[in-house]
Amino acid sequence: MFKNPINLVFDQLTKQLNEPSWLQTKRQQALKNFQTLGLPTRKSELWKYTDVKRLERLEDVTDIAEGDEHFVFTINSELPKDTGMLNITEVDENSWIDLTFDKKDDKERVFVELNTVMLNSGFELTIPANSKLKLHIQYQQVTADWENIRTVIHVGESAQLDLTESYDYDCRINHVSIINAQNNSRLKLQSHKLLAKTAALIHYTKINCGENVAIEQCTSNNNAYLSHSIQDVDFKGEHSSFKTASINVVHNSCHIAENVQTNHVVGNCKSEVIKRSLATDKGQVALNAKAVVSVGADGSDVAQSLKNILLSDDAKIYSRPELEINTDDVIAAHGSTIGELDEMSLTYLRSRGIPKEQAKFMLIESFLQDANIFKAEDFLDRIEL
Repeated sequence: MFKNPINLVFDQLTKQLNEPSWLQTKRQQALKNFQTLGLPTRKSELWKYTDVKRLERLEDVTDIAEGDEHFVFTINSELPKDTGMLNITEVDENSWIDLTFDKKDDKERVFVELNTVMLNSGFELTIPANSKLKLHIQYQQVTADWENIRTVIHVGESAQLDLTESYDYDCRINHVSIINAQNNSRLKLQSHKLLAKTAALIHYTKINCGENVAIEQCTSNNNAYLSHSIQDVDFKGEHSSFKTASINVVHNSCHIAENVQTNHVVGNCKSEVIKRSLATDKGQVALNAKAVVSVGADGSDVAQSLKNILLSDDAKIYSRPELEINTDDVIAAHGSTIGELDEMSLTYLRSRGIPKEQAKFMLIESFLQDANIFKAEDFLDRIEL
């Protein structure tokens, strides 16, 4: 997909002639944009510490799901009446959401354009007002090629969504996700990206918050040859809150990059970002948390906490919190630390008869539990520590 994208994209387009003409037009425009922008480079802020050329050195997929279904849906509650589900290619032209960014030459999010060009799967889910839905979605690798998935979830007024997403072990996925949370809705979002050391996952998420919306999100990132995510959260109504927490654990020469930007367009909204990362061997983690508070967005409350531990001399962690504040009446705090396991705590545990390796494990578990905002008992069970 990346060695010769022009020919591959053209081939993909010619296979989709049974689609509506408006979708073909959007594909072709996205192709033009992608060819103009090209892939991100080290000069791109959100890709500064990401080796994009890794995408050209991927091994063949070893884990392909049986059948041809890209998704496994598990509904853990009664399905609300009037819940709507459409294949993404069946969405009406007027319902299609064009993702636009501050700059037309936004190279940071160019994979969104590539996703549109190569789109081969996805859905639009509509959850009606005043309803509740608990849902688990597993994204499967069904071919040896890249899966380009687009998902759109509309959460109606005063509705509640409890969503868990997980990704195939050895995936090649470019996923664009859009969530529209209408007034007074409540969202609990969990994402498990527990990947093989040969996997590749490019993930862009756009979350739009109406008025009096409450969103809590928890993400587990474990390994992957390359896992790169960008998340934009827009507050479009007052008195809303967004709290996100993630753990990032890498071994060998795996690479994880996480970027989140909260845009306080209106006032009296709260955003909190918590990230806990651990790198060993030659693993690499790159973190960027940015909050933009617009003019007139008084009463905004922003907090960012990025803490990281290095467990080897060759591991690397890049950690950057950012605040861009354009108004006066704001509460804001941010912090970032990178260090090793606390020797004093380690010595204390060993003095109580605890073996060294077990003592290290206990400190690591305690450190990562800071991101366990849902207080799940199995929070770290599937993470390779």
